[in-house]
Amino acid sequence: MPNDMITLKAHAKELSEALAGGKINKISAAGGDIFYIFLRAKGKNRILYASVRSEVAGIFLTESTAGEFGQPNNFCMCLRKHLVGATVEGFDIINEDRIVAMRLISKNELNDAARYSLITEIMGGASNIVLTDGDDTVIDAAKRILNENSRPVYPHFKYEPPKRGKILLSSAEAPDVLKNAGSPEEAFAALNGLSKESAAELYRLRDEIGAEKALSRMDDLYAYEGYSPAVSEGSKRAFYAYPYSGVTRYTAVPSLSAAMDLTYSLTVRERETSRRSAAVRKRLSALEKKLKKHIEQSRNVLSDPGKKERYLELGEILKCNFSRIQRGMSIIECYDFYNTRNVKIELNPTFSAKKNVEHYFKQYAKAKGAESFAREDLKRSEELSERVKELKTYIRNCSSEAEFKEIDEELSSLSGKPALPVRGKAKNTPKTPPYREEIEGFTVFVGKNSKQNERVTFELAGASDVWLHAKNFHGAHGLIVSGGKEVPDSVIERAAAIVAGFSECADAPKAEVDYTLRKFVKRLKGSRVTYTEYKTVVVKPLSVNKF
Repeated sequence: MPNDMITLKAHAKELSEALAGGKINKISAAGGDIFYIFLRAKGKNRILYASVRSEVAGIFLTESTAGEFGQPNNFCMCLRKHLVGATVEGFDIINEDRIVAMRLISKNELNDAARYSLITEIMGGASNIVLTDGDDTVIDAAKRILNENSRPVYPHFKYEPPKRGKILLSSAEAPDVLKNAGSPEEAFAALNGLSKESAAELYRLRDEIGAEKALSRMDDLYAYEGYSPAVSEGSKRAFYAYPYSGVTRYTAVPSLSAAMDLTYSLTVRERETSRRSAAVRKRLSALEKKLKKHIEQSRNVLSDPGKKERYLELGEILKCNFSRIQRGMSIIECYDFYNTRNVKIELNPTFSAKKNVEHYFKQYAKAKGAESFAREDLKRSEELSERVKELKTYIRNCSSEAEFKEIDEELSSLSGKPALPVRGKAKNTPKTPPYREEIEGFTVFVGKNSKQNERVTFELAGASDVWLHAKNFHGAHGLIVSGGKEVPDSVIERAAAIVAGFSECADAPKAEVDYTLRKFVKRLKGSRVTYTEYKTVVVKPLSVNKF
């Protein structure tokens, strides 16, 4: 994403305009790598987010804090000591790099005016936040660095920004370098402060308005009349100072802070979803293997029903030859009147004749019981296997911790094991809402798991509402609230496509979706249903934003 110098330079000017003259009231930490700075600026309470966590490193205004604050670490306490009560002078970029400096003025222990800089280095895994005094001496840092192989970032050392080896955009050489670049990749390799996306945009602008004007525009995006922060949509989510030419689908937002907040919050949520999904899938896989083993064993027992009958036959044969059985015999040959031939029957030499006969009758009773158990276990295991397939579909639909908890609870009820622990304090989780969308004036609900399906079908639906389900596949229950009106085909098709997208057939090029009135849907076991009087529509499964 273009989290580069030119974007951050515009961002710094935007922050200066929003926060200059503001006063810091409070500083809190969420872990040792995320900090929240609470300010009052221009008559508004604002929250400034600062992070060194690699996937969400940066500094920007946010609307909310993520979860509860933890115990403040030493760096947080240092920030509180020096910056609470400080006034914001502005923001700027250091060394034409991804380094945003927040300039502040406060009072020291002697009540004299003192200047400070809160420097955020936004460099992936090497990101850092450094507090310096007016002489650029390090007071403390989120990540202290003191080794002979790198610059020192340690109390009492002079602050030194990371070294760069490229040509600055503001240098006299930059226009000629850009003119001579044969590709966006060459421009990216030669010029400092560019992401690959920005290099491609600069290269395009060079051909459109010339190298000098292109560099001037990109060097001060905040002054560009086309400045319009946006977040791209799709698999590669990124934020921009304005939608670059290659960005076709995007969401416009009021500021770069809003763009960063949205991008990073979705990134964190997707990562957490991926983590929870992997953990639940692991449990599902273990249960699936266990059920597969049960099914194989049960089928093996049921595959040879004559085995138990043979125990009965051998017992009857031994009973008829009772007087011939002597203690110490290991084999006896008898006439098999069931098959009209002689048969050798194994005996336990330590058993009496009576115990040897009883042994075969006991084996018959045991095999008969095992067959009965296997038949029941096979039915149960096959039913649970179908439930596991359902849960696999529902995991794909999860977008929140509460929804994963619902899946966990259902999985625990199937496996008989406790649910996975949830990060943070345990709370009573409220019912999660199903997916909702307004289509041509009709409200559509789609369940993302079995509990939501239950709510959609048996709590939200009225008798005359339209109910939908993917034909012959596990997955979502859909509902179109008709309000007593006739539902147009276009609404049914759109709702059916969403239902298919939340079902087992989500990746299929085409899917059949049945729909009927809710009054023709009858409850079976759990969230399972049966339905009649239905029609079928063929649609392309539609993937919608779950977050």
